[in-house]
Amino acid sequence: MSTESAFNKRLREETTMDQVEGLLEHFNLPPKTITFIRKNQRIIQVLLAVVIVAVVAWSLYGSYMEKQREEAATALSLAMEKDADTQVAALSEIVEKYSRTSSSIWAEVELAHLDMKNSNFAGAIEKYAALVQKTDSDNPLKPLVIYGLAQAYEGDKKYSEAETQYDLLKDFKGFESIGYISLGRLEETQGHIDKAIAVLNNFVLSAGDDPAFAQSRSEIENKIARLKAIQ
Repeated sequence: MSTESAFNKRLREETTMDQVEGLLEHFNLPPKTITFIRKNQRIIQVLLAVVIVAVVAWSLYGSYMEKQREEAATALSLAMEKDADTQVAALSEIVEKYSRTSSSIWAEVELAHLDMKNSNFAGAIEKYAALVQKTDSDNPLKPLVIYGLAQAYEGDKKYSEAETQYDLLKDFKGFESIGYISLGRLEETQGHIDKAIAVLNNFVLSAGDDPAFAQSRSEIENKIARLKAIQ
């Protein structure tokens, strides 16, 4: 009958637990930490598996979204080259198929522009209003869609609604003069010359001697002079 001793003990395959214990000893962890890890080994293994699956899934999702963005950008570029009869369908497909991409937003903007071009002001108002709602205030697109919505209201002769949007527009950096000029134009269109002059004067006062507004101030001062001449 064969026996095992310290000198003839059979070699056994190293278990996962043996490997873990070896690592724990290698890192010189505190005894309490080693005890905790040994006691909760199964839970720790499950948590590690969950983390690995999450990392892999996130990586795959990132690759998928990158592919979506590239496809959407290509589709938008091709859609812009199409003739008027097929462009609407192509842009609408981008909005539906690539809704999570920036190309989808620009496709919506182009669809609103097409409505404006075709004097479909009601359709343009609906599209621009939706874009205003879905864009954040710090998004560079925000003042552009506000301006589009204001123009659509103005085209539809809804002057009160247009005034509200132009009033918002003048609070965006770089769009101040456009907002004031547009508000002045609304008043002039309605025959309110005094109000138009007052609105434009407000811009001149707010701009002061700021060199950044030199060109806009000169343009608006010319408009004020013209309005005073017909007053």
